[in-house]
Amino acid sequence: MKTIRKNISLAVSAVLLFLPASVIGQDLEHFLGWFAGEYDNNEQVWQQGEDGIAPEDRHEHIHHIFMPAPVPAIGEHTFFIKQYLGRDYENVYRQRLYEFRVNEDRGAIELAIHSFNDEEKYRYADRDPSLLADLGPADLRNVPGCNVYWRLNGDHYVGEMDEGACFYYSEAMGQNVYITDTLRLTADEIWIGDKAYDEDGNLLFGRDEPHRNRKVRQFGGWGAVRRGAFAPDSDSSDEMLLVPDLRLHNEGQIVPLVTAEGDATGYSVELARLTYQNTRVAVLKLGILDSETGETVAYSWANPGAGRIGINLGWLQVGMTADDVEE
Repeated sequence: MKTIRKNISLAVSAVLLFLPASVIGQDLEHFLGWFAGEYDNNEQVWQQGEDGIAPEDRHEHIHHIFMPAPVPAIGEHTFFIKQYLGRDYENVYRQRLYEFRVNEDRGAIELAIHSFNDEEKYRYADRDPSLLADLGPADLRNVPGCNVYWRLNGDHYVGEMDEGACFYYSEAMGQNVYITDTLRLTADEIWIGDKAYDEDGNLLFGRDEPHRNRKVRQFGGWGAVRRGAFAPDSDSSDEMLLVPDLRLHNEGQIVPLVTAEGDATGYSVELARLTYQNTRVAVLKLGILDSETGETVAYSWANPGAGRIGINLGWLQVGMTADDVEE
C-alpha cells in the first residue's frame, strides 16, 4: 500500500511539473484571493483551555495580517505580513514581506520570504502602506533555501519547503538549526506547522498539530451603557451614554466599551466564533465582559455566519453588523 501511495504521489508531481504556465498563473490569482486577509487561532486555543490543557502546553494564540502591498521593486505580487501574539497588537513576533511568483520549472507557486533590515521602520505598514512605497532589495534579506512551494491539492493548497534546505547557524548551540514549514490554505483557513531541528534530528520547537487559523470577519457597531452602571453616585445615573464606532473581528477580539465622552465603563465586548463540544454546534458569541476580571457578565449567540448580532440588557446594549452585509 505504501508503494502504491508513493507511486501516485510521484505521478501527481510529474503532472504538476508539466502544467502550462497559464494554468499555474490562474492558480496564482485564485491562491492570492484566498490568501489575503487576517487570520486567528482563537478557537483552537480556547478549546485547549476547555479540554484542561495546561497553558504552557497550549498552542500560542496568534493573529496574522496578510495584506496585499504593492512593492514594484521587489515583485508583482507582494504582501506585508504581521503576526502578533494573543490580542496584543504591539506584541509582534514576526514581520515579513512575502513575494509570490509562478515557478514554471517546479510547477508551483513560489513564495520568497523577505525579512526587514529595519523592522521598526515598517512596523505599522499595515495601517500606512505608503511606508513600503520606496522599499527596495537593499532594505530586505532573504535566506536561501527557505522558499515555500505551493500546489493545489483538491480543495486546498499545500505549501512546503525543500527538505533540509532551510537552515541557519546557531552561535548558542554551535551547530546548524533546520527549519521546516508545512502549510495548508483553503478559502477560510490557513494551517501553519513550523518546526525546527538540530543536526541530530532532535525537535527544538514546533508541534505535531499545526496552528489552525481561521480567516476573520470584521464587524462594526455601537454600544450604550447606563451611567449608573459605572458611576452609581452620579446625579445622572439613569442617562444612557453612547459607545460609538465599535470595531471587532469575530475570532475572539475584545474591545473596551468607552463612551463618546471618553469615560471607561468597566465593561468590554467580545466577538468569538466557537463550537461548544457538548452540542457540537458552532455559534457566533457576543459576550459582555467585566474588564477587570475578564469574567463574562452576559452573552448572546447567533449562527456563525450571521451578519448581525446584538444584546440588550436594559442597562447595556450592543449592536454589531458584519462589513460584508449589504444594506
